[in-house]
Amino acid sequence: MAALVVAIFAVYAWGACRTVYVGDSGDLATAVAVLGIPHPSGYPLYVIAGWLWSHALFFLSLPLALSLFSAAAAAGACGLLYQIAREEALGKTPALFSALLFAFGPSLWGEANIQRVYALNALFVAAATLFAFRWRRGRRLADLAAASFLCGLGAANHLYMAVFGLALGVFAVATEPALVRRPLRLLACAGAVLIGLAPYLYLPLRARANPLLAWGDPRSAGNLARVILREDFWGRRFLEGPADLGIILRDYARSLLTETAWVGPPLVVLALVFARRRKWPWLLPVLAMAGNFASMALHGSRSDLFIWHRYYVPSYLMVAVMAAWGCAAALERLPRRVFVRAIVLLPPFALLAAGFGRFDRSRYRVAEDYAQIILRTLPPGSHLIAADDNILFGLMYLNLGAGERPDVDLILEGVGGARLGSLAFNPDHDPVFVTHYPNWKVPGLEMAPVGLLFRPVRAGRAWPPSLPVPERLAGEDDPHVPRDYLTQNLIGNFHYMRGVTLERGDWPAARRELTLAAEASPDNDVLFYNLGLIFSRDGLYADALAAFRRSAEINPREIASLSKPRAADRVREVAAEIDRLEKLEERLVAGAGGVPAPAGSAEDHRRRAALLAGQGETAAARGHLLLAEEAEQRGRSR
Repeated sequence: MAALVVAIFAVYAWGACRTVYVGDSGDLATAVAVLGIPHPSGYPLYVIAGWLWSHALFFLSLPLALSLFSAAAAAGACGLLYQIAREEALGKTPALFSALLFAFGPSLWGEANIQRVYALNALFVAAATLFAFRWRRGRRLADLAAASFLCGLGAANHLYMAVFGLALGVFAVATEPALVRRPLRLLACAGAVLIGLAPYLYLPLRARANPLLAWGDPRSAGNLARVILREDFWGRRFLEGPADLGIILRDYARSLLTETAWVGPPLVVLALVFARRRKWPWLLPVLAMAGNFASMALHGSRSDLFIWHRYYVPSYLMVAVMAAWGCAAALERLPRRVFVRAIVLLPPFALLAAGFGRFDRSRYRVAEDYAQIILRTLPPGSHLIAADDNILFGLMYLNLGAGERPDVDLILEGVGGARLGSLAFNPDHDPVFVTHYPNWKVPGLEMAPVGLLFRPVRAGRAWPPSLPVPERLAGEDDPHVPRDYLTQNLIGNFHYMRGVTLERGDWPAARRELTLAAEASPDNDVLFYNLGLIFSRDGLYADALAAFRRSAEINPREIASLSKPRAADRVREVAAEIDRLEKLEERLVAGAGGVPAPAGSAEDHRRRAALLAGQGETAAARGHLLLAEEAEQRGRSR
């Protein structure tokens, strides 16, 4: 088993991310760096263990050390899968098949070389399963208590282990009904769970020290409960009614196939057919999967459920456990030849071949570069109000965790549900910047895009010059740098902000940047919604309609924002406006007389702009002027 763990770890470590990754990685790395409290549920075990691990690997950068921490945890989980199969009296080939099928599944591999909690969670799931199966075979209380302890300890890393603990309890009682009449044994297991939960004491104790990062301020019992139970996150759930369960279940079932090279579920079915005869402990994996699905269906957001499947890693692990049984049953009916056993290992090696480049993050710098561009261009003493996990967390790590630009006052908007207090500043002198257009309602104040940021200025005043921003992010054009959904969104936002900054002064250049944004992030409903808003205010209603339609295709439900708009509503509004303007323009052009210019030419657009301006249709007139500018540029480039 040790050689297997080392080999899998080597694969993960080869592609380990050397810099802070997108999404939660920056938040978790910051918490480890400053011994703080990351987003709910606080992940105290990850913070403590990550801090110890990174100090043991003090000669490495913190992001790389934490990436290797994930690699070690994921490889350890695969090794335990091998051990589970061997202890269930399966041969080496089914055991190896199970471990490798899980090791190279896209979701586990996607978490095994970056700074997140899911690989460590997989290790606890595998370890608790190992001891649960040992208890089933030998009925030793120590094994059941060990599995219970691992559920509690693992829940201090990720709350799924609480769900697994419930599955373990049902499995134990179903396996040995007499347990309900043995309160001392039940108390021993409950006590083991409570001991395992001890790392949660870190949250209130550390909060009292006022660390640089403390989500939810869990010093009081009420705040502590809200952090642990992720109270602020339930409002994002996708589920609105019973019909949604079918949608979620279809996606879940499809992921079980794609995550296991399409062989996992068929082998699980074969395992269940022979389970009673072979006395395989099928109930625990089935309960663990059911709990995994139910908790995500009730809690998960659209992105959590359909865009990435890292939350289903425990289910994929359980599929691998049962696939080992199915593999063993199949091998018993096949010729006992070496090439047959080699063929059995083809599916996991196919996953290895497909994922080797896809999950090589060794050259990844996108998130770090985005944050560094912002920090290095800010004037000394700037106040930076940052929001949106994908941008905020990278800034948090570099500024708070790595100590870059300590003169910059980084204001963490929305961390722990917090809202900005009253802000007092002079926009003429104070260097105040925001990462996203704020929902401020301040008369006489407007937001000037200045590169990757907005700066408040007095209405009617000249906008300040843009901060220097390169044309590309580091690695953006490198085909060997993988782009997951969040990376695509960050690159898309980079070009979106460049486009918004250029919008007033150089529309053709702005159009190119906005096109790059759409191409870089083709599945981002918020981006396309915002593109629709930009095109609408510029009178480019055909472009706005296309953008809103794409946003509605991606997400027919509410956009994730405070106002919760629906792109479908904007589609109807813009379509009606296009119809109205087409009729108006037709009437105006017919009444103007004269020789019409060629349709789509700069002259034609300018003529229409003048006619519309005369009717007070300023937005539509601007749209034709912008189209005229584009037509002239195309003519010059020929």
